Amino acid sequence: MIVVLFMSLGSFGTIALANYTNVIVEASVVNVRLGPGLTYDIMTQIQGGTVVNVLSEKNEWYKVRMDDDRIGWVASWLINNTEVAASKNLIATVLDSSVNVREENNDQSEIVGSAVAGEKFDMLFEDNGWSQINYNNRVAWILSSLIEISPGSIEGTTETVSSVEASENKEKPVPDENSIVISYDDVNVRLGPSLETDIVLTSNTGDTFTKVGKEGDFYEIEIDSQQTGFVASWLVADGTTEILSEGDSEKLLPSSTTLSEATIVIDPGHGGTDPGAEGSTFYEKEVTLQTAEVVAEKLRDAGANVILTRVGDEDVSLEERTYISSNYNADLFISLHYDSTAEGVYGTGITTYYYSDQTLPLAKLMNNKLAETLPLENNGSRFGDYMVLRENSQPSLLLELGYINNTNDVNIFNSDSYRFLVADSVYEALVEYFN
Repeated sequence: MIVVLFMSLGSFGTIALANYTNVIVEASVVNVRLGPGLTYDIMTQIQGGTVVNVLSEKNEWYKVRMDDDRIGWVASWLINNTEVAASKNLIATVLDSSVNVREENNDQSEIVGSAVAGEKFDMLFEDNGWSQINYNNRVAWILSSLIEISPGSIEGTTETVSSVEASENKEKPVPDENSIVISYDDVNVRLGPSLETDIVLTSNTGDTFTKVGKEGDFYEIEIDSQQTGFVASWLVADGTTEILSEGDSEKLLPSSTTLSEATIVIDPGHGGTDPGAEGSTFYEKEVTLQTAEVVAEKLRDAGANVILTRVGDEDVSLEERTYISSNYNADLFISLHYDSTAEGVYGTGITTYYYSDQTLPLAKLMNNKLAETLPLENNGSRFGDYMVLRENSQPSLLLELGYINNTNDVNIFNSDSYRFLVADSVYEALVEYFN
């Protein structure tokens, strides 16, 4: 068993999980919650000095396994971040041609990617037939029986070829009427024609499958001689799809060149039983909807086709929000939120989040327009591993428009005048983006 511990230097924020397995709780008492946020119920509490096993990271929260094998979430800023060297360095080399990499150490866990024969990863930990590895700068798990373990470390190794590099070096296939080609990396192939069914395989750009049929918005494809699966039609190309020949990955050609012709999905964050962050007199779900309504009206006045993912205080799952985006073949999906921090931690200002590298220029453009107009500190454009961005087949952004637990921010953003400024900023950015 490899154990790597961290000691505190007193800083907080998002901490890369690339090189550790266990962490020590620094605060005297820490709440363990059911989900990655202060709005989730408290499951239990753990005392300072307790060692917990980190499984993954999301939005500055750690998913941890406790001594009694229960799994919950703790705030990363209450955990230390100084590395102590591992007792030994090991490399995990993949043996099979295609291997799923999972979020946790069981075969029911979410698939976070895949690996091919010959790929090498720093191995961090082994538990019950599963090996924990450093996968694309995050902690993930792979079946121990599918790898070979040897001494060494990835740093300085030159023979490793990543799946991204391998994908870039492959000749891009042209689909015919009997085949489909995956148009993006990390596309999920599922048991049935629905986003609710289990994932059986993860595929990447350029992977080609024989087309068996089509059900609704999903293609049925042949995985092997004995199994078929389903993949969303908006994530693939078939013999009738026009594809760009240049760029980092194949993608559908945009359908609009001006804002007046564009379809924009505006996503008011949270809603229904998910209130979002809690302010002193209101919830995040209320101000996101108010803001979305003003933004939508501004864009509709410019001729855009605007779809709201919710129009009232209703439950809309994250999967539904991304499905709406793809179903309408949106030219852009914008999710609106208001930020929050833990008690005693200060936060202020606006942030623009993106996931895909292709949307980074748009994120910078949007952030610049917000910075020019809004009377709050601008925190810039940042990578955000949010599901509505990560699982979205269309160009997408997530805007955090102020801190709901900062009185100064609230006094500024909780007004009609601020919402009109947000709408103006979004409008100006999209006029430039589409032209």
